[in-house]
Amino acid sequence: MSVANLGRRAGYRAGLAVLVLLALSLGLAPLTHAQLNLVYVEGNVTGGSGNEVLGFSNDGAGNLTPLPGSPYLTGGFGVTGVFSDIQFDSDGELLSNSAGSLLFAVNGNSNTISSFSINTDGSLTANAGSPFSSGGQDPVSLAVKENAYANGDSLMVALNKNSDPAQTGGVPSYVTFEVTGAGSMTMNPGSAFSIASGTSPAQVLTRPGTRVQFFGIEFMNDKVVAYKANKAGALSEVSEDVASGVTLGGVMIPTRNGLYVGLPGMSQITVNKYDSAGNLSIVRSVSNPGSLVCWLTMNSVGTRLYSGETGSGTVTVYDTTNAGNPIQLQHFTLSPSGSLPAHLKIDPTGTFLYVVDRGGSLHVLNIDVNGMLSENHAAINLGLPLGGIPMGLATVTK
Repeated sequence: MSVANLGRRAGYRAGLAVLVLLALSLGLAPLTHAQLNLVYVEGNVTGGSGNEVLGFSNDGAGNLTPLPGSPYLTGGFGVTGVFSDIQFDSDGELLSNSAGSLLFAVNGNSNTISSFSINTDGSLTANAGSPFSSGGQDPVSLAVKENAYANGDSLMVALNKNSDPAQTGGVPSYVTFEVTGAGSMTMNPGSAFSIASGTSPAQVLTRPGTRVQFFGIEFMNDKVVAYKANKAGALSEVSEDVASGVTLGGVMIPTRNGLYVGLPGMSQITVNKYDSAGNLSIVRSVSNPGSLVCWLTMNSVGTRLYSGETGSGTVTVYDTTNAGNPIQLQHFTLSPSGSLPAHLKIDPTGTFLYVVDRGGSLHVLNIDVNGMLSENHAAINLGLPLGGIPMGLATVTK
């Protein structure tokens, strides 16, 4: 390197140091930006301008502020809330990628999936071509295997529940897509995997690094089913577990080959495991003190399990340090009385639990160092149009 180049580099460093000192003296934070902890809720709106996703930023104390431009129209319509409850028994309606750059939302009555880019301020912009056909009736749940293709694209599975009373015909199905980094979705030809009519499947799940790629919780079939996908995205069944009652919400265990599944009619949660070949088995069932244990979530290290019980307006906390033997720690009642908890997600910081309320609100619960809950903020009214029943929840850090 020449003396002249060394001199220029030294001058650059000196100038940069002056700028840093100046910024600090003004109380600024140069070269960095504040972390955003974001939460998104799908409104499942059936009329007017259509379905929407609402976005909020958490200030770190549990206070939520709507994101710029929220709510964001999906370009489709949700399932109506004036018929039976079965179309709402699902989870995974919103899905974000691990980079926090993409968000996907189902439109149950339009049979489409919306794709958004998540901007630096957390706001959403619809991606080119959105919304995309789901390849079946009443999409309710999404799961993705990132970087599944040699070109870096991801493999997404969409679960079509086929339980929207406003639509007739069709059968439930899983359909796979190739998804680009820009959020474009291409349906894999011939990938639709149909299951029995009336099954009303609730959720599709995956865990990174697993040989068996996807797990289906099939609500009215009383089953958990393991599936694998080939290079063309076609699914085939590997094994299944038959439970003692209807199966609804589930969550993958991050520390082992297993998952927990809620049995709402039995007031139980099953502990399920699978081997390297994908053979499923039920280890045990643990009791739940609430009514209608339907939705589950876990912390990132797998030591705490949270369940939402719609019938009793409660959330239950389990110690899962021993993943095969959950131990109840707390049974927490939401405020106000009459709350209808559904979908649950933990804030990316691990200090808040978000709970979607079917009555049209969002609860923000504090999580202490032991994983226990308290509710120090009033539930937020989502302001949904008449007939909108929120379905789906996603959390993102930017």
